[in-house]
Amino acid sequence: MSSRQQLVRLAVDSAAVLALLATVCVSFTGLYGGGWVWVAGMGGATLGVLIGALAAWRGWPAWMVAVAVAAAYLLTGSALAMPQWSRWGVLPTAQSLSGLVFGTVQAWKRVLTIDAPIGATDNLLVLPLLTCLVAGVLAITIAARSPRPGLAWLPPAVALVVSIAFGVQTAPLAVPTGLAFVVVALVWTAYRRAQQRHALLSSTGLIGSGALRTVLSGAGVLVIAALVAGLLTPVLVPDLRQVLRDRVEPPLDVRQWPSPLQEFRSNVKDRRTDVLFTVSGLPDGAAVRLATLDAYDGITANPSSSVAGAPDGGRYTRIGTRIPETTPGTSFDYRVRIVAYDDRWVPTVGLARSVTMDGPRAGELTQGFHYNRATGTGVSLDRLRDGDSYRVSAVLARQPDRSELRTANGGALQLPRAEPIPEELAALARDWTSGAGSDGEAAIMLEEQLRRGYYSHGLANDVPSLSGHSAYRMARLALDHDGRMVGDEEQYAVAMALMAREVGLASRVVYGFRPAQGSTEPGVEVPVTGDEVSAWVEINFEGLGWVEFTPTPDKSRALPEDTTRTESKPRPQVENPPPPPDRPEPLPPDNTEPLPGEEDPEPDQLDWAAILRVVAMVAVPLAVVAGPILAVVGLKRRRRRRRAGRGSGLDRIAGGWAELLDRSRDLGVRAQVRATRTENAALLAESVGEDQLDGLRGLAQRADWAAFSGVVPGEETIEQYWHDVRDSSAAAARTVPWWRRWWAVISPWSLIRPWRVS
Repeated sequence: MSSRQQLVRLAVDSAAVLALLATVCVSFTGLYGGGWVWVAGMGGATLGVLIGALAAWRGWPAWMVAVAVAAAYLLTGSALAMPQWSRWGVLPTAQSLSGLVFGTVQAWKRVLTIDAPIGATDNLLVLPLLTCLVAGVLAITIAARSPRPGLAWLPPAVALVVSIAFGVQTAPLAVPTGLAFVVVALVWTAYRRAQQRHALLSSTGLIGSGALRTVLSGAGVLVIAALVAGLLTPVLVPDLRQVLRDRVEPPLDVRQWPSPLQEFRSNVKDRRTDVLFTVSGLPDGAAVRLATLDAYDGITANPSSSVAGAPDGGRYTRIGTRIPETTPGTSFDYRVRIVAYDDRWVPTVGLARSVTMDGPRAGELTQGFHYNRATGTGVSLDRLRDGDSYRVSAVLARQPDRSELRTANGGALQLPRAEPIPEELAALARDWTSGAGSDGEAAIMLEEQLRRGYYSHGLANDVPSLSGHSAYRMARLALDHDGRMVGDEEQYAVAMALMAREVGLASRVVYGFRPAQGSTEPGVEVPVTGDEVSAWVEINFEGLGWVEFTPTPDKSRALPEDTTRTESKPRPQVENPPPPPDRPEPLPPDNTEPLPGEEDPEPDQLDWAAILRVVAMVAVPLAVVAGPILAVVGLKRRRRRRRAGRGSGLDRIAGGWAELLDRSRDLGVRAQVRATRTENAALLAESVGEDQLDGLRGLAQRADWAAFSGVVPGEETIEQYWHDVRDSSAAAARTVPWWRRWWAVISPWSLIRPWRVS
């Protein structure tokens, strides 16, 4: 074969390979969202084709081809896959080279754990770059240097499978892309076989004149078949396909952390004037969302995810450079700067379209940031702290007016369960909405009735108002103060959400902050303090989406003080007891001298100084060593007796749970202050053995029952509970070495910071 013919064949092969890999890039656009994925994918394909063609032209050995591929990848990969980390967008840097090296191993899994579209996030464009680069080299090598050039379509086919497997369920142009790949592959294969046949016939002197006609007629048949298949495939092929991201890693389960709503009162009590964070670009009247709580277990309201079996609760996943958000509303950009805020829940405004972390921990926070598109809530695996900041592009959804709402029907969503709903609230919900003509009107009635209540944080100089939002607290909201509701946003928001669920409306609680006013002027930061903490309700309606409701009364609505005074009642007259008798006079001293022989014997002279020195030498070291040990043991024993024997039955049950946690702390297992009893039971079981989980969980549930049921436990119940606490403590002690058990007996840690009985 002449050099000219070889160049023509390499040109045709290169064009075919690039056409096949272009379909691979089309398949990757569903995952990356288009844009730079074409630069990375087709750039890698072009490099692979050039290296493969040059290796075939010059006859390079396999090791030289591998070296050329690695060199091309490192030299051009920064510009193709990580322009944001490259110098001037072209030259490699230490960060971009590190991303290329580690991306060959890490990018494959990270791509599956980030929600599409990924865009140019970190080094994740390494996947299409490497896939197309390697496929291009192998395809040209097979076509130009192997005895079976008709199989050169296999590497691009594998690349297409990779793009599908690592892609999303609904890919754009999936059917046309697959058909285009098949057509190009078959035409190319037919051409190469016809070329081989022509070369064979020419070598034997039997040159056929129909080779070109055969290729063209075959191509025509393929085009007709492709058109027919394109019409039938949408009918026969399902809309969704199975991909790796559905099976590799489950979504983040935020139920592992305590409910953020439990921190509500601490904001107004401990951080009332503290600036937690600042927001620049905040629209006036917009609220800052921390968490969306759509699940309720009778103790706390919790955020959920699809792992809880509620698909419309969404799921928390890593995100790329863009978040597809089509909700109509006002678009705006804002920036959050963390000051005294210290938590995992990321403050957001509206529905995010992109989130970009700034500051010294930008890379670390980007890796751990998860976002729930269904609830508009963000969470960071690493707690936010002073100095962190991030920029968000978002949309503020339009809220309908009351006239639109009064004719709206409730949306049909599958949300997590919210039960038990106290019967007191359920009865009020049914009574208040009995005359509603629509779901929207029922929601308005609930809001208006709740706003007739009274506001109180239950702090000093406030009307008494219990904190929390358990089922017991919700029942007391309807019963205390002669049926006049008293509470703050925490109680009213949870109450309305539960009452809406009772009448069949999809509802959820939103916990966050409502600054007094916003400012969209550039550079103006709006400070957000603990006193601006708030909670409100969102209810879903057909055609309107999630609509906000504010059931909390104005802060100026304080419960009027009871001015009635109890009349003083005269005490019954009691006769004074008679005075005590006079004490007898003391006898005079006996001054008579003793008789002979009755004198007191003269004691032996003792060396008291020597005795004291010996006692000190023995007693002082013993007291130094044994004194603290005996004191610790004694104080623990005294505390245990006080918890078990003093106070009401509720206090004694709570004291038993506190005693269990203190003993566990001495064994080296520290409970979480912000966690619920059930969560701490699971935490203890992880350390002392999963076989203890049922017993520990039972103790936690019995303590919760005693605290929130309103039923005073009997003496037999209390004694049985303490007996079970002792058994569980002993079982936990048996799981650690003997020296650890002895140390737990004398450990002072549970005395320094004992578990609070509550």
